[in-house]
Amino acid sequence: MLYRLLILFSLTFCLTGCPDFDKENKKIREEFKTNHFNLKLDKTLKYEGISFKLPSSFTRHFSHLHTVKNSSLTRNCGALNIYFSVERFDKKDLKRAFVSEYGIENDLLNTFQDAYVWRRYESLNEAGISIKKELPKSLKQKGVIQTVAGDGDYGTQTYYATSTIKVADNYYVFQWISSKPIMNYTYDDFERILKSIRKAK
Repeated sequence: MLYRLLILFSLTFCLTGCPDFDKENKKIREEFKTNHFNLKLDKTLKYEGISFKLPSSFTRHFSHLHTVKNSSLTRNCGALNIYFSVERFDKKDLKRAFVSEYGIENDLLNTFQDAYVWRRYESLNEAGISIKKELPKSLKQKGVIQTVAGDGDYGTQTYYATSTIKVADNYYVFQWISSKPIMNYTYDDFERILKSIRKAK
């Protein structure tokens, strides 16, 4: 009897819960189109000494597969298949294995950026890396940005926009991960998120 009740409950959840989830995703996509394919940065988040803007449609993501530290902040938008993360590094992290081959004396900004980007590059097939660029001076903090693209384990091409920003004595690595079509529309949104970074009060 209990077994049958569990099956009935599962079916009820699938038939009544899933449409609501799909409806919410559809709403997010429609708002994205209505807003000229721009995301609304309508939520402020704080993370280990900084604050920044992010769309409220991005929800907590509990996986840290795409980051180095379990203390990283991760979010995703299921409606658009976008994954976002940020994690903080400092001098103590130079002892970590993923950094050891990329150390640049007196330049931790590029050390962490290079280590992170090449770590991502080595995890992909048929991968390519863009030229590293300095972030615009309109940004409050010093930083660099570049993209990595390649095929994952399932043969689908994924794009990674990665930026490292220096705030005080800390270095924050931001990631924006999506498919190529979505990246084409949202890369500028990622830049807007970076421009919103402030030292937390």
